[in-house]
Amino acid sequence: MPQSALFLPILLKALATFSWALQVTPRLRALESDVCRTHYRIYDPGLINPFNDSVPEELCKIAQVQTDLAYLLGWDAFFQNIPAFIVGFLYSVISERVDRKTLLLLNVACHTVEKIYFYSISYFYNVFDIRLIWAASLFNFVGGGLVVFNTLTLAMIAEAVPASSLTNVFFNLTSSITALRMLGVTGGSYLTSSSPWLPITLGLFVMAMTIPVCLLLRAYQYQMIPQNEESEPLVMDEMPILNSPRSPSLNNIGEQTQHENKVVGRSSPKNWLNLVKTSRDDALTYKLPLSIFVVHQLGMGILDIAQQWMSKRYAWSIQTAGYILASETLLSAVILASLPKASAFLLARWKTFTAEKKDLLLMKCTLTAAAAGAAVIALAERRSFLFLGLAVFAFGAGFHDALKSFVTARLRDPAQVTRVYLWISMLEVAANMINGPFWALMYTFSLRIGGMGLGLPFLLSSGACVGIILLVRRLR
Repeated sequence: MPQSALFLPILLKALATFSWALQVTPRLRALESDVCRTHYRIYDPGLINPFNDSVPEELCKIAQVQTDLAYLLGWDAFFQNIPAFIVGFLYSVISERVDRKTLLLLNVACHTVEKIYFYSISYFYNVFDIRLIWAASLFNFVGGGLVVFNTLTLAMIAEAVPASSLTNVFFNLTSSITALRMLGVTGGSYLTSSSPWLPITLGLFVMAMTIPVCLLLRAYQYQMIPQNEESEPLVMDEMPILNSPRSPSLNNIGEQTQHENKVVGRSSPKNWLNLVKTSRDDALTYKLPLSIFVVHQLGMGILDIAQQWMSKRYAWSIQTAGYILASETLLSAVILASLPKASAFLLARWKTFTAEKKDLLLMKCTLTAAAAGAAVIALAERRSFLFLGLAVFAFGAGFHDALKSFVTARLRDPAQVTRVYLWISMLEVAANMINGPFWALMYTFSLRIGGMGLGLPFLLSSGACVGIILLVRRLR
């Protein structure tokens, strides 16, 4: 397989990730400044600097401003994911008939225009109501949003790699992307000290560079590598009631659907209805791992408010909180980089230790670390314990890739890879629709409690990880 077949989709992922990372801290600071300015115009205009029309950041940490900001961000996440969820399934059907590279080009072009609109609302705060940023989600009705971007790029990568090497490729990719995210967050945080609009502008420029890369990818032709035909069907532990004479066992359901998928792999469905039915069958066959993806995304939604939460609880500037989270991201990258070697060691050390068992072990270990780290963060009144909790939480990296590799090894053809990956992305979008308002509500509730009650959001995240461990134990 030519290296460019793998390089171009990875480059797309890298550019999109770096663009997003550059904007994390300045985006939060710009929106906090808009909300804070609006608040003091009503309650205490004298605190607004007449020369630059700004409010000192330390005055923006009061509960009312933080609550308004949390709801602004939470509902923005909700509205951003509605079009992606609706259009995502349509794209799963269209991708069977339309060149995916064309869809990807449309996706990145719409995403670039969406960001320009979003920041225009924030920059011209004297002209527009800041809540108009919620309308940026309308662009996703055309491009499909991040759900389509992540699905198409990951599917292209998976198709360019043999199934036996997929776990290591995912770990190495995520490690590199995580390191790039750390560099972007650090750089964005540093540049925010002078003005948030410089890193935002740089981030938009990097995002725009995905358009010519998509044009190169569209001009390039390559042959896909089929996935392993010897993989076993994915099932979960059977409950006695499911094996009654009137209920077919999950094993039989899995084998029957897998057989149908083999037929699909040799001959694509002839009409739209069959394409929809095929996607539905994929979701039913892999309902347990898909459910795990959803619960995991819900639990990791805590990261959406982590920077704002740290800034409030420990009286740090958003810039300082960005540096700390960037350090945690760097540690995650180092851990992810070591996972392929750990995987190779496990497989070489125990001959009976299969790739499936290795993935299951990695999932359980990473979940345990995430649960323990979130619990320590929740109870950490001192900053030293916060750092300890973040370090432990970083070892939770790798779960998503291990589970995705576990599922991919059982897929029968490239078309099914795209469909299942799109289901994963769509369900994660559905979870993010809940995450925005839910974690904003939990953050607001913790502000009202105060004291140790501020740790409530991370305690909930820890509990979600424990629940996922119980679900993972049903995989085999």
